[in-house]
Amino acid sequence: MADSAPKLDPSAEQTTSTGPTLVKDETAKVTEELEAPKPAEEKPAEGKPAATIADTATNAATAVKDNVFAMFGGGPKKEKREEVDDADEPSGSSKAKAAEQEDEVENVEPDVHFEPVVRLTEKVETKTNEELEEQTFKMRAKLFKFDRETREWKERGTGDVRLLKHKENGKTRLVMRRDKTLKVCANHYVVPDMKLSPNVGSDRSWVWNAAADVSEGDPEAQTLAIRFANSENANLFKEAFIKAQQENEALFKAAEQEDSGVEGFPMRAWSIEVWLLDDQGHDVPATVFEKVVYNLHPTFERPKQTIKKPPFRIDEKGWGEFDMQIVLSTMSKGGEHTLDHDLNFQNERYEAKHTITFRNPKPDLLAALRESGPAGDENGVRGRKDDPRKKSRKDKNVDMEKLADGLQKLTEDDLLQVVQMVHDNKSTDTYTKNDVENGEFHVDLYTLPDALVKMLWDFTASKVDL
Repeated sequence: MADSAPKLDPSAEQTTSTGPTLVKDETAKVTEELEAPKPAEEKPAEGKPAATIADTATNAATAVKDNVFAMFGGGPKKEKREEVDDADEPSGSSKAKAAEQEDEVENVEPDVHFEPVVRLTEKVETKTNEELEEQTFKMRAKLFKFDRETREWKERGTGDVRLLKHKENGKTRLVMRRDKTLKVCANHYVVPDMKLSPNVGSDRSWVWNAAADVSEGDPEAQTLAIRFANSENANLFKEAFIKAQQENEALFKAAEQEDSGVEGFPMRAWSIEVWLLDDQGHDVPATVFEKVVYNLHPTFERPKQTIKKPPFRIDEKGWGEFDMQIVLSTMSKGGEHTLDHDLNFQNERYEAKHTITFRNPKPDLLAALRESGPAGDENGVRGRKDDPRKKSRKDKNVDMEKLADGLQKLTEDDLLQVVQMVHDNKSTDTYTKNDVENGEFHVDLYTLPDALVKMLWDFTASKVDL
């Protein structure tokens, strides 16, 4: 009956259809390709495999289908992609268990170890040189040092002043460190010759001279002052200071009794310092000297010792007495002065005073001399009105000041004659200095013999008006 079914007109079918229509050729092609029955057994064409023919037909059908939908702005139906996480995601209690396992993993702290880039060495202990000492006194105070250049006190620091007694030799030293930095600002032995003096106008401050303070490295003479919170603390310090002095003095005496190996001559420790005396007899640092050379007995291990800092202290030990020479080198090329010193042990402490004359000192030397007291006129003793030698010269009708002024007015040739006259007629007391480097000749007119003074007066008067 299929043959008797009415056939619709293609144009009528197109009119009644509300959906999209296809072109005749494309519809026939699609219908033919999709509805065509597959033969039970299809032989491949000669020279072409069967699989290739089937793949070609399938690809063609897909291409046509895509083209059909693309014509109307659509496309092949997109399949919904399933999320991978949803496919494998557990449900129910298994899901809760998995969440707990994840939390446990997050809370686990990883055990990570890294080798250090820089390896530290073993711990080194810092020594303070106080390990063998015990503290006998400690008090907070403020320390000052007297600056000889500016002639004023300068603060050294605030901290604890301590007296430390050595456990083996029993000697006591004074040590003071600054707060925070712990830098040493005082370090010296409490020797018997130190004297605590009250500071002017204060009952809680003391002043003393330390001949060899080593707080800055090398031993150096220092004038120190210390101030406490009240007078009570200051008195406690003085008591401890004097006690340390007495103990150290006993130790020094015991050291002097050391066996020297020579019967009747015990070993003795001794020291020598060089100081100046001001017009009131007080000790003043001998800064006018650049160095001091001690020439000891040849039997000493170091028979010649040179010290370049005031107070030019030398410490030695020996059993015999001898005469030594001490050579003082003056600053500003002021010459050398040799002293003969008798080293003996008749007294526990002794002083030897020597008078040194500085002739025609240069301005730098003269300024240094004035720090210890009046130094006279820069031109020497001729400026002193009370000089007895000046009066004697006036009695002989010779005015020394006019003679000195007249000599300076002479020509170079005339001065050469004056120098020759001085060399030919000077005495052993005459002081002269020939400064070749600066082209100067110095002479002290007051040390010339009377006959030479008269000779110079007559010669100068003949050349210039006196």
